[in-house]
Amino acid sequence: MNFVGKRAVVYGAGASGLSAYDLLKDKGASVIVYDDDIGAQRATSSVGVFKDADIIVLSPGVDGSKDFILDAKLENKLVIGELELASRCCYAEQIAVTGTNGKTTTTTLIDYIFKRAGRRSHAVGNIGTPFSAIADKLDAEEVAIIEASSFQLESSICFSPDTAVFLNVAPDHLERHGSFEKYVEAKANIFLNQGPQDFIVYNDDDDTIRSLTPRMKAQKLPFSMTHPVTSGAYVSSGFLCWQARPIVSVNDVDMRGKELENALAAIAVCISHGISDYCVASALTEFTRPKYRRQRVGSFNGIEVIDDSKATNVSACLSACCGTEKNTVLILGGAKREENFDNLFDGLPKTVLSVCAYGENADCILEAAQKARFENIVRCGDLSEALCIALKKAESVGAEEVLFSPASKSFDAFSGYEQRGERFDAYARELGVK
Repeated sequence: MNFVGKRAVVYGAGASGLSAYDLLKDKGASVIVYDDDIGAQRATSSVGVFKDADIIVLSPGVDGSKDFILDAKLENKLVIGELELASRCCYAEQIAVTGTNGKTTTTTLIDYIFKRAGRRSHAVGNIGTPFSAIADKLDAEEVAIIEASSFQLESSICFSPDTAVFLNVAPDHLERHGSFEKYVEAKANIFLNQGPQDFIVYNDDDDTIRSLTPRMKAQKLPFSMTHPVTSGAYVSSGFLCWQARPIVSVNDVDMRGKELENALAAIAVCISHGISDYCVASALTEFTRPKYRRQRVGSFNGIEVIDDSKATNVSACLSACCGTEKNTVLILGGAKREENFDNLFDGLPKTVLSVCAYGENADCILEAAQKARFENIVRCGDLSEALCIALKKAESVGAEEVLFSPASKSFDAFSGYEQRGERFDAYARELGVK
């Protein structure tokens, strides 16, 4: 797309917005960055700023439903997200990964396998490095492996990755999208513009995703934890398999329970791209998950302490709880959003012997536990106290593990799940966990 001489506004001055600004400027556009947080006086001029623009680029954190953005669309201005801007400026092959849970792990794993195979790949997007920071610097021999969030995908018009990966979908970010149906539609933008020359790797065990398959025009590569899929990846007899070929033993992979879906998706992507079974298998056995995803912190009097701070929703927490066979004390809580803790307590395995709840939503958690008649639960003042009480509880009830899997966003007390995970690890060390 030709941006020379176009007047552009980038809405949002975060890392993605500033990268989009640099990209547009390099492409010859006359561009400014607008952000609501840069003083009230500037915010009141928003209508004029956007009215004069030919192109409006939305950063992922920006809600595109504001009246002046809708007016710009009615005036046939080009309104796109940073993800799509980058995609339009990129000559490299694009593999995009979305899902409620597992995006970062799967993106990192695919990138790791590609690099092991000698491919020039780059993990970008919601994972950290904005896609627009390197999009126009990649050539046709390279591969961009893009972690795509619902915030990035909701503003997609023509985004069409060569390979799309749809891991799973469960209620999340409803305060932004308004409903689960709209959230699903945002996620579905990862494949809606694909054609028959493209590929879609998808979870055949997820009822919502499976209901979308009639709308998928790309070549389908399903994966499943529960049944063989002749054209995809699946688990059978303790092995991760690809089209009837065993690739690697489940016991040799640093993933458990539903986390294995991430490995299956990576197998489908990488082997369909010509990477050998041996290379994929050896990379999978060496790969370790990113931080704060069921990460072992240490032990205390024989009790394992696990940091799963990245579990920011109920489905991720359930996956962690069901992925261990050890008797567990679970630590829950964080920012008060729209999580349904009724679903959590209905799905908890019997191995969860006790729960410690803290944070802004602790009362909601206790209420859900009471409805489910889960009695062994205690309210704690903060995360440090919750860990201290959880360790004592584990000793008293005979649990082998304390699992911090909060099922909640972190913004009641922390800047993000990373800071929350760091603090949890620090509290653990202070208590003698090692």
